[in-house]
Amino acid sequence: MGNYPKTLNAFDLNEWFNSEDENPIIIDVREDSELEIACFPREFLHLPISKVSAEYVKTKISDLKDKKFVVLCHAGIRSYNFGQWALENNLVNEIWNLEEGIDGWSQYIDQTIPRY
Repeated sequence: MGNYPKTLNAFDLNEWFNSEDENPIIIDVREDSELEIACFPREFLHLPISKVSAEYVKTKISDLKDKKFVVLCHAGIRSYNFGQWALENNLVNEIWNLEEGIDGWSQYIDQTIPRY
């Protein structure tokens, strides 16, 4: 796979949730203040990018390494960087980046989520 996250758009993630496949573990790397504005509507693991370190992330996901992860942020940039970092540090085996982040999810899937 290399050291790059796979890309996934909001439509594909929504389809994944509605499929028979095991749901991915969602990692939201936005800050607390962003979650107060627009919260992802499914269960997720909150790992604010400002707190990310190898030790911090290991304590949160070490038992889940073999799971499939989807990481999101506001627009998909911080989440992509996190995904690449997580792969390079061997913290995950597979990770997808949600293109356009929560903003894309709000535009295309759930318009009740505020945009910011």
